[in-house]
Amino acid sequence: MAEYLDADPRALRALAHPLRVSLLHELHARGTANATVLAAATGKPVNAVSFHLRQLVGYGLVEDAPDVGGDGRERWYRPTSTDGLRISSRALGHTPEGREALQAIKQQTAAQWLALVEQFFEPHNEQAVRVSNEESMLLTDEEAHHCATELAELLDRWSKHGRQAGDGVRRTYRVMTMLMPLHDQESQA
Repeated sequence: MAEYLDADPRALRALAHPLRVSLLHELHARGTANATVLAAATGKPVNAVSFHLRQLVGYGLVEDAPDVGGDGRERWYRPTSTDGLRISSRALGHTPEGREALQAIKQQTAAQWLALVEQFFEPHNEQAVRVSNEESMLLTDEEAHHCATELAELLDRWSKHGRQAGDGVRRTYRVMTMLMPLHDQESQA
């Protein structure tokens, strides 16, 4: 199961920068990569990518991958959690540092989601899969927890598949899910 960032607000604040978020997503999709590969994937300069990778290392979200990379001239990286990152606001909201970190990531996440929605509706390569799912369900809190666990397991399985499969041309796909009560008040069944 993936790591929840509910213990260290500092790590969550690292994700307030859009390039760091992109780099982390690319690393989670690929398993390992160097700055050159990530610069090509994100369309950013290698020096900017290298700087933000070092920042992610400092925050404990990324680590060196010395066993990868052949001759050792290029620094390779991997995420510290190979199963992705999931944010649980419950524990973070109890401290001033946590609330500040949540506010920073809230702004960044809203901007990312808006950009992805806009990109979704732009003309695109017809071979690339683009699907949007929206569902409303009547669930108990326990059922919602089980649903979230099953969704996480499904996404983890496909993420691992993409990192392990060596065949075919692959591109990084982004899946964003959010499971939450539609209204704050409790529903009457």
